[in-house]
Amino acid sequence: MAGELLPMPITTLTFALSLVTLQTSPIEAAIEYSPYNWYRSAEYSQTANPGGYLKVGFTGSQIAVNLDVSPLTAANVPASQYPVIRYSVDDGPPTTQQLTPTTRSIQCAKGLASGSHRFQLEYVAGYVFLDFWTPINVVRVTGFTLDAGASLVKPSRAEMKPSRYALFLGDSITNGDDNIATFAGGITNNVDTQDATLGYPVVVAAGIGAEYGIVAYGGASWDHRAADGHTPGLMTSFSMLDSIHSRLVEGKFSPIPNDIFINMGENSPPSGDDVPKLLGALRAASDMRTHIFLIVPFSGRSRPELVAGFKAYQTASPGDRQTYVLDLGNNPYLPTGRATTYSVDGQHPLASLHAILGAQLIAARAEKISGR
Repeated sequence: MAGELLPMPITTLTFALSLVTLQTSPIEAAIEYSPYNWYRSAEYSQTANPGGYLKVGFTGSQIAVNLDVSPLTAANVPASQYPVIRYSVDDGPPTTQQLTPTTRSIQCAKGLASGSHRFQLEYVAGYVFLDFWTPINVVRVTGFTLDAGASLVKPSRAEMKPSRYALFLGDSITNGDDNIATFAGGITNNVDTQDATLGYPVVVAAGIGAEYGIVAYGGASWDHRAADGHTPGLMTSFSMLDSIHSRLVEGKFSPIPNDIFINMGENSPPSGDDVPKLLGALRAASDMRTHIFLIVPFSGRSRPELVAGFKAYQTASPGDRQTYVLDLGNNPYLPTGRATTYSVDGQHPLASLHAILGAQLIAARAEKISGR
């Protein structure tokens, strides 16, 4: 019919390429992944870390992200425990959405003006008691759907990622568990009480101009399994994406982080030579220029054990002058056991306190590396 507008044809892009060519393929070459979070295969890319993200540019008038929830459906996971994601296009208002057993593709934008656009996807919340290690509790991306003739492109120069990279290792506090809980609702551990994008690591990364990877699990400790009953302690999980795939490439983090922050000890202290062993392993997996910061938990828990372990490392590695302790003191709003202005349970900071703690860590880091 004359004057009728016909639907624009679309093209689906998938990761149907071998692992060797992922970095140079027309699809993968344009995607920027949060460092230290993603396993990438010929069929998909996935992260088991709330706080993980990806960014990509694209051309055309629309974009949909294609997802695979089969790890969750195969395990008969209740719909209420599915991951929560957030996406935005061209830095516009974000949309937060929980995946469902029937999620296959999410239309993120349509009817856009011609030209290049920017897309960002974040893993916002994962149910704390659901297996991150097998893994089941993952966000798995299989590709994107665009207009026919459109393509994924690298972000514009103004949006290019910084040259710094930061790795954050920790427990539920580091991944933002219960940071958006309400005093009326209390601590339920449901996915609607977590927002990993509002945790202190995001504040610190912004302050030092770094892309960041958050590797943290609720209930985690130095030696014991996390609250999901599967993810091992920090001494193992720091180097593994999951039970099968290494986080390291030929024994090294890739890219080499400029800063590593360890915030572990809220649930239980390190034992034996945990601290010097981990610091040595992190140094070996990075390089001598990497700043490594051992954070005393904000409540002050495990301070004696952490400081003693740090001193043991200093004695064993006197040439390492890039490893530090960051101790902000005992935060008055985190006494544990009762609600306070900035914490529903006195242990997990609300987002507002995360922002304060992030600013304090930025200042403490600057003092350490400047030698003041």
